[in-house]
Amino acid sequence: MSAVRRVGLVGAGFIARAHVEALRRTPGVQLAAVIDPQESAARGLAAAAGSGVAVFTSVAAALAAGAIDCAHVLVPPDRHAEVAAPLLAAGKPVLLEKPLAASGVTAQGLLAAAAASGATLGVNQNFVHHPAFVRLRAWLTQGSLGPARHVDVLYNVGLRQLAARQFGHWMFQAPVNLLLEQAVHPLSQLAVLAGPLEAVSARFGPAVPIGPGQALYPTLDALLAGPRLTAGLRFAVGQSFPFWQVRVVCDDGVAVADILANRSFAYRRTRWMDAVDGPVSGARIAGPLLAASAGNLSGYMRSLLRLGGPGDPFQASMTGSVAAFHAALDAGVTPQLDGVFGAALVGLCERLGEIGLPAVAPAGAIAAASLADAGARSADTAGGSDAPAGASVDVVTGGGASRAPAVASPPDIALLGGTGFIGTHLVRACLAAGLRPVVMARSLRGLPDMLHDPRVRLVAGNIRDPDAVARATAGAPVVVNLAHGGGGATFEQIRDAMVGGAETVARACLAAARDGRPHRLVHVGSIASLYLGPQPTPVTGATPPDPEAERRGDYARAKALSDRMLLDLHAREGLPVVILRPGVVVGEGGPPFHSGVGLFNNDQHCIGWNAGRNPLPFVLAGDVAGAILAAARAEGIEGRCYNLAGDVRPSAREYLAALARVLGRPLQFHPQTAERLWLVDMGKWAIKRAGGRRTPMPSLRDLRSRGMEATLDCADAKRDLGWTPVADPAAFEAAAIAVHVG
Repeated sequence: MSAVRRVGLVGAGFIARAHVEALRRTPGVQLAAVIDPQESAARGLAAAAGSGVAVFTSVAAALAAGAIDCAHVLVPPDRHAEVAAPLLAAGKPVLLEKPLAASGVTAQGLLAAAAASGATLGVNQNFVHHPAFVRLRAWLTQGSLGPARHVDVLYNVGLRQLAARQFGHWMFQAPVNLLLEQAVHPLSQLAVLAGPLEAVSARFGPAVPIGPGQALYPTLDALLAGPRLTAGLRFAVGQSFPFWQVRVVCDDGVAVADILANRSFAYRRTRWMDAVDGPVSGARIAGPLLAASAGNLSGYMRSLLRLGGPGDPFQASMTGSVAAFHAALDAGVTPQLDGVFGAALVGLCERLGEIGLPAVAPAGAIAAASLADAGARSADTAGGSDAPAGASVDVVTGGGASRAPAVASPPDIALLGGTGFIGTHLVRACLAAGLRPVVMARSLRGLPDMLHDPRVRLVAGNIRDPDAVARATAGAPVVVNLAHGGGGATFEQIRDAMVGGAETVARACLAAARDGRPHRLVHVGSIASLYLGPQPTPVTGATPPDPEAERRGDYARAKALSDRMLLDLHAREGLPVVILRPGVVVGEGGPPFHSGVGLFNNDQHCIGWNAGRNPLPFVLAGDVAGAILAAARAEGIEGRCYNLAGDVRPSAREYLAALARVLGRPLQFHPQTAERLWLVDMGKWAIKRAGGRRTPMPSLRDLRSRGMEATLDCADAKRDLGWTPVADPAAFEAAAIAVHVG
């Protein structure tokens, strides 16, 4: 092995960037390679990590090149075993992202593989290294609170994938998967303090239906026992008030770690009588809380200026976990969070799943539902379909269709990105109109009931893949592009994804026209491509994209470029395109806390883009679906753009007040001015620049446009498309707001 350990990251997804940053801060290691079957993703991460990072599309290629000494495996849990196996067989130390495996069976297989080669196997349960938890452990080690007797964790958090209705995610496929994906965080903390845990009792709360034959159990209460301490867990995800606290009851006090706030404190007794002890001990708690809060702010500022360690507690926990693993390798000892530790957590999650739902499924059935077939897929092949029963499937993964569609007749309409928020409303409208849609999406897991309809054909793919787009659109007289193509960390990446994806779809339509199979392309963009700041005349469909788009934020700029590109292809090559620009889209399946209303740092408080008194261009998702179908049928509208805003347009204040009243929550609107928001953003930008970060300057024009004070005139859409959006305020409130109750 070289003097500096060469690390390869297998998987270039979201968590990979945290590993890159952790490796930067860990002595004796260097990022040597990024391995991902999607070469563009691997190259993007490698470029962001710095020079000299090799790119491979398979583990086998990286091993054959002798490029790595160690690997961090960051792929989805159901692929851990297949990806880690060849690395362990080659004797390479492996750090697996949590959970160690998707089942106890595969976890034991990983332990056996590591034992056979002598390779070190670790698991990245990073919240064991969270700064607040580290401080709590230090107090217990010091013994200043006396012997510890009991530990409990209250884990009450939101869940991004649930809010985004990404029900195709692996964690939603079985109750135990949610525990493996999320509950392992607090369980790892309990296990470190109490020792290997046994489940004494467990009970899931009420189920929440999220799809056909698919239910989410978002809460679990469990009693556990370890050799050192008894333990309790309250596990709840998808909650509106995030709170995560670890409490250890000792003979002479209670130690508390507030994970999300990154604060630690202890309840202790003083020498004073009870009447005095209360205020004195309270002051002793308040002091550390205030100091910790100030320290968090100071750490954040130092991180922006790159004057110290990571100011983000999550990143600090990642750095601590990665550093501990490599320190154990350096010392030739077994990591504390090794494969045995990880396998025990997997087994515990399965046990909690078994006893938590005794009336729903036989013991073992819940766990079995989530077991991954470790040999079913190659480590170098992406994806799978998991399509619902009854639907016609034509799975496209970039290399062709896996089997022919069951529906022989050509589709009436192709929906790209048809499983998203607007897409589900559009599929419903298509079926109601007697149409046969083909629906393409990145993931075909966790789909709603309507996609079970035999008239629906499903295609797995994305709009960056020309072959997938060609297969999905073949034979369809109308193509609707609802997919944005993906995001990125830089404007260049966002532009390539959004504009590049839109162009891929447009080129497929042009190619079909040349072959005598013309498609009409209905491109669903956004009013973000327009400038919507104060202006004397109304904005109509004929209003061009923002002429100063380079002064806008990355998303709006890319949207404007997409519109320009499509209109240019229409003018030069005859692309039969119609562009629809929905306003602030609300309704079933969408977010109630919409960014068009303001900046939600959390669900309760909305920072307005302005005073919040001007009408906003709200539109119901069902009305957008109606406009799309109308645009598919209307004649003589190629090359035109239509903005979509409904006839009910509450202000930001009015919308939030209605949302608070219907949900029964104390929501608050905080008015701002664009200039003040810009000054705040400029201050952040200046600090980042002083710390050497190359970030774009904040845009006052973008902030003014977000306030949407311009008047959106949609008379052309009503005239040309025959569009009649909901005009009754009560009906709007029922569809836009009341739908979120419960």
